[in-house]
Amino acid sequence: MTIERRKICLVGGEDVHKRIDLSKYLIEAGFEVTIIGTSSYNFPDYIRYENYPLQREFSLLSDLKTIQWYKEYFTNNSFDLIHTFDTKPAFLLPIALRKQNTPVSRTITGLGKIFMKKGLSSFILKTMYQKLHKSIRKRVAVTVFQNTDDQDYFIENQLADKDQTTLILSSGIELKDISKVAARKSNPYTFICVSRLVYEKGIINYLEAAKTLKSQGFDYRFLLVGPLEENSERLNQSILDQYQNIVEILGSRTDIMDLLCQSDAFVLPTFYGEGFPRVLLEAAAVGLPIISTKVTGVTQYVYNNKEAAILIEPNQTNALVETMKGLAENKYLNEDLSKIGLEHVKQFGLDKISKEYITIFETAINQRKI
Repeated sequence: MTIERRKICLVGGEDVHKRIDLSKYLIEAGFEVTIIGTSSYNFPDYIRYENYPLQREFSLLSDLKTIQWYKEYFTNNSFDLIHTFDTKPAFLLPIALRKQNTPVSRTITGLGKIFMKKGLSSFILKTMYQKLHKSIRKRVAVTVFQNTDDQDYFIENQLADKDQTTLILSSGIELKDISKVAARKSNPYTFICVSRLVYEKGIINYLEAAKTLKSQGFDYRFLLVGPLEENSERLNQSILDQYQNIVEILGSRTDIMDLLCQSDAFVLPTFYGEGFPRVLLEAAAVGLPIISTKVTGVTQYVYNNKEAAILIEPNQTNALVETMKGLAENKYLNEDLSKIGLEHVKQFGLDKISKEYITIFETAINQRKI
């Protein structure tokens, strides 16, 4: 007797390929997986992948096109459950599928840049964001949060009903695929920052900290990895070029894990509220000591072990300088942070996280059938 596989669709944006490892567990659990997103990644044959129009920034015309695409695609393709993993699909998809009864669930991977900015335009966008989420909260079977701050915000502002929310810390990391641990014996001592290059990620703080440490006579090496996604007075290519003799600015890379393994410590000086920064898990998984900031998402990483990373106040370059210097000059602190991180990251293994998602998906599907 052949058991019919349940069909699930995972919806995201440009980094939707990061759901491939989760998909393997879903397939083992009896799901047939389709992923839709804007990634240029070469997906494996066992996953059906569809590319679709989605723009990261707010654009009324573009967003309307995305909504129309959702309507047409999910009218012509049936699923037992649809789950979103990105900021805009979290509300655009439920809007598009108001009149359909396929269960929709979602993971809130962060509130977005509009919550970091001030001014009239940001206020208007925040107001729109709240109204849109309020309008579709009954259409969503369950909302998964990656940190308690975002969960509390949604509940307090009535963007989601409390009994339809749950917490899963991080999207998980496939630890069995990580075969190397950083030797941490670089000469000179090497710091690495991996991030999208936007101002709110603390990129200028990292660059200025490197400049200060160099001027103080410390012969450290500094790596900066990630795509430049901003062209403003605060951060642009011309500004990056001013630090080329101090920091190795490597741009977007596909060998992140190798670069991490060639480094001695990881730095993420973000003052942008994160959902749950995956790169912290990657750094910890190869045994790198971590320096980061006390912001949403990062604090959730150390929620039950304050010694898993060194956290400083955001947007404080002088504190960052002193913390980087203190770490580089203290081999015992390096050893302690490395060992704690390697143990701490095990709780975020994808084998564990996938079971939590599978339970949520199966519950949502079964409730529809009742």
